[in-house]
Amino acid sequence: MALDLHRKYIEKKQDSAPLVPIKDIINSKYYLDPLELLGERSFNEPREIEESEIGSPVQEFFRDGVVFLTGGTGFMGKVLVEKLLRTCPHIKHIYLLIRSKKGKNVDQRLEDIFEDRLFKRLKHEVPKYYHKVSGVAGDCSLPGLGLSVSSRNTLINEVNIIFHGAATVRFDEHIRVAMNINVSGTRELLSLARKITNLKVMAHVSTAYSNCNRLHVEEKFYDPIADYEDVLKLISSNDDQTLQDMTKEIIGDLPNTYAFTKSLAEDAIRREAQDLPILVFRPTVVIATYREPVRGWIDNVYGPTGLIVGAGTGVLHTYFGDSNIITDMIPVDMVVNALICATKETATNNKDDEIPIYTCSSAAQKPIKWNDFIEMNRRHGIYWPTIRAIWYYSFWATNNPYFYALLNFFCHIVPGYLLDTLAVIAGQKPILMKIYKKIDKVRDILAYFSDKEWTFTNDRVLALWKSLDSQDQDIFNFDINQLSWEYFSQAHCLGLRVYLVKDDIHTLPAARKKWEKLYIAHTGLQVFVYAFLLYCAWTITSLILKLTGFL
Repeated sequence: MALDLHRKYIEKKQDSAPLVPIKDIINSKYYLDPLELLGERSFNEPREIEESEIGSPVQEFFRDGVVFLTGGTGFMGKVLVEKLLRTCPHIKHIYLLIRSKKGKNVDQRLEDIFEDRLFKRLKHEVPKYYHKVSGVAGDCSLPGLGLSVSSRNTLINEVNIIFHGAATVRFDEHIRVAMNINVSGTRELLSLARKITNLKVMAHVSTAYSNCNRLHVEEKFYDPIADYEDVLKLISSNDDQTLQDMTKEIIGDLPNTYAFTKSLAEDAIRREAQDLPILVFRPTVVIATYREPVRGWIDNVYGPTGLIVGAGTGVLHTYFGDSNIITDMIPVDMVVNALICATKETATNNKDDEIPIYTCSSAAQKPIKWNDFIEMNRRHGIYWPTIRAIWYYSFWATNNPYFYALLNFFCHIVPGYLLDTLAVIAGQKPILMKIYKKIDKVRDILAYFSDKEWTFTNDRVLALWKSLDSQDQDIFNFDINQLSWEYFSQAHCLGLRVYLVKDDIHTLPAARKKWEKLYIAHTGLQVFVYAFLLYCAWTITSLILKLTGFL
């Protein structure tokens, strides 16, 4: 949403920004070194690890492991790749399923992945990582995953661990596209896994909200509202518009095609993968990194990130939703650590006849309300304003539709049309109202989640943590009971500024000066509005008193 404002800035190389000495960023008022807070000054020195050196049980599980990963270009996938390469020194190879996109081939897209600042620690600590990663051309929406014969044979003969994370996560995705990727893609991967010569384990990344038509979700399979084979036949025999018109009827009481197709994908695993060493992994709302490889890293506006960025840049001032509800959120590095450990556990110790399901959630142990989360981010984020900000922070969430309509009109529509008109007069492209229309669309898509609270059973993940030895607990931390939202919030907004908005830390002195000016303008506007409202109230009161003869 708010990132649309910054697209023209992102295209500009950050290297061209004038360097400002760190001493000008760290002064008596702002005493923290931003890169130290993010963890970019605490990288370990690279060292050669001998083949004979024995690691932790989880590290040893990945010794000589050949991993096939779908979804490696996505948010969780990149964190998983970084973690495996950095902490499992004896891993043999990782194959990433990558499709050509925007005119770039597989090799170019693979290079683009490692240009992300997320991999800065990896490049420093494990500089010889690159020969362990290869891209494989393919597409989960195609028959046979779109693999060539040679690529398929390579995977069958070499791979022993599969992470299936590829999915379309758009809530409003067309049902044909969502079914092809999320359901058919999963079935194609099961077919491939069955042919792999030395398969140890396959991990399927689902979502805790695959059964969100239930407010209490346990770590077990649920009967879906439709048979995936029937739905696949339906989409093959109807055109796109007909399917679009039928979608609400098809998905029943589930809110969107994402939850619906992820539910059907789980059912496909229950029915078709009983003969495979497989697990289902269900994270809740996945947010930015907690501790590693850096703090506050995220690559897109997932979950609550859009609200935080929008409010922090002065674009978003109000949102419709109950700020007193608890949203189950979990940092992505903790999710990935739990996924890695659950994969090892399933391959080595799973004695159950049933396919294990792991739910990675936080609300049962560390619940946090929306308004507390927003306030924590405001309190810590105020030290790290972005040079891209167009107004000072002012944000109100409400679940009163009339109050929201009033706030939306005066805080979004009026200034949006005004500033867009001024932009046209100045010969610039108007974009603010376009952003607000996108916000309204997102609000409608997320309306189902705005006033509900879910409880998720996460007993397996809690037991998994207790089963780890101290070395693995240190390397692969996902202890929900130690999660501190205050600690997370300390670096969250700074991380969004640096990693998502792409606003280099050297703009901080100028951004802080601009922030102070915006504060003065904001305060002046508030005084004017309150004075105007007081004047209107006095005028109306005086008129009433005159009409009633009391004045």
